[in-house]
Amino acid sequence: MKKFRTLTILFVILAMLVFNIQPALAAPPLPSGFKGTVKIDGANVPAGTAVSARINGVEYAASAYLMYNGDTVYSLDVLGDDTDTPSTIEGGVDGNTIVFFIGTIQATQTGTWHSGVNVTLDLTGFSPRALTVSKSGAGSGSV
Repeated sequence: MKKFRTLTILFVILAMLVFNIQPALAAPPLPSGFKGTVKIDGANVPAGTAVSARINGVEYAASAYLMYNGDTVYSLDVLGDDTDTPSTIEGGVDGNTIVFFIGTIQATQTGTWHSGVNVTLDLTGFSPRALTVSKSGAGSGSV
């Protein structure tokens, strides 16, 4: 009888351990990091200019520039999408194209989102040029 009681207690404890295990929630992916110089028309960006990163038109990261050794530089961590929240997109997934903006100007360079990487990417942009109209009505671009 004592042996039966010991086996029953062991079985109950084992059952409690087995059925009490809860699945571990996956951690969100590590961000994709980008850093480098940032220039407009080859010159340092004006004070107060933000640098931002967008995926499919949605902004996922923004930062003000810093001055370092006479250059304007930026550093951004673009968050990744947490697959545990399927109804919400919090960031990038592997292979997404990242479009960078310097203020309202789209940078010439783009990046690719990969979890846990840090990429040096120097950003350049070009300010819109004014269009002048001559007296003859023909347009000519001014530089």
